Amino acid sequence: MTDNKNLGNWGEKIAKSYLINSGYSFISENYQVGRQEIDLIFYQKKTLVFIEVKTRIENKDSLLENSLSAKQTKSLEKAIIEYCLAKHLSLDKVRLDLINIFINREKRCAQLRHYKNIL
Repeated sequence: MTDNKNLGNWGEKIAKSYLINSGYSFISENYQVGRQEIDLIFYQKKTLVFIEVKTRIENKDSLLENSLSAKQTKSLEKAIIEYCLAKHLSLDKVRLDLINIFINREKRCAQLRHYKNIL
């Protein structure tokens, strides 16, 4: 497993724990839809929430919020639609969230930023 994959897995674990502690109900992780992967899927009350997690080592450039390109967002949107069609779920109460995690190796801590409904 590469260092980037390990970092990504660690970030997803942090995000999953944060969401569970925030009252979200866990559904799935690393769900494959074609070549696209949905990192985390949760329910928050009656809303199905798809979570994209971006994890980086903290430095002066990493704190700039340039996480998702338009192409990545469009790809995730298609994956969400395909997931809902396959599971016979309505798209009425669905949203895409982004969680950015910045790892500070020196302080051995992580900073998490949660952006809701980014579509």
